[in-house]
Amino acid sequence: MIKRRAISAAALPAIGQPFVGGFYAGRIYFGGAEYALIDSGQEYETAAHWWDHSGPRPRIRDATSRFDGMTNTLAMSKEGCTIAAKVLGMNIRGSWGWHIPAIEELQVIRSNLLQLPDWNHRMAAGAPQAFKQTRYWSSTQKENAATAWLMSMYPWAIPDTNWVSGCNGIRPVKILAIKETPFIHAPQNADAENVAQDFSGLSASPAVAEVLERFVNEDTGRFYGRTDELVAALAAIGSQP
Repeated sequence: MIKRRAISAAALPAIGQPFVGGFYAGRIYFGGAEYALIDSGQEYETAAHWWDHSGPRPRIRDATSRFDGMTNTLAMSKEGCTIAAKVLGMNIRGSWGWHIPAIEELQVIRSNLLQLPDWNHRMAAGAPQAFKQTRYWSSTQKENAATAWLMSMYPWAIPDTNWVSGCNGIRPVKILAIKETPFIHAPQNADAENVAQDFSGLSASPAVAEVLERFVNEDTGRFYGRTDELVAALAAIGSQP
């Protein structure tokens, strides 16, 4: 299991703002956890072959995750993929841990960053972070096939596949785990007269005590009957003048 540094959700900047060596692109969820996705930016993008060796096109079993680009990229590098090894070794603005994005990571980038003028070359000429290539490789290989998924950076684009020998854009990304925080539900109505502040005197009511005696065995503490009947009995007490 790859260990990833965790951050607080409160520390996340607005979409497209500088963050941990790159630019914050949004959140992605996989493997039971949520992550912050970070784009490296135009300066570190390149065009490359997914697989640049002669011979049979590879089918890399551990490079088929739709979400976990780091696991895919490590598997690609292990099999001898040149661009994967290069991206894994990158130090971008003093930050390590970059990988070739999985196809769903590319989907997040396309969905979020293309809304910003600085990223979408169709919205602003010479946008500083615009995607320069026509299509971008993901690190996700199609299962049981010598092809890999890729994405065009246009608002209407959908994932497609191509032979791994093809040359397309590579845009390094990284992720950071977002720390889980407990969810505290706010009262539906916070008016003082509608929110009970102290229930300590409830059991002192003879009527309530009589109802509880009918449903709870004093010696064993066991509950008998149906909960809806108990609730109805207690509600009847509350409705009495």
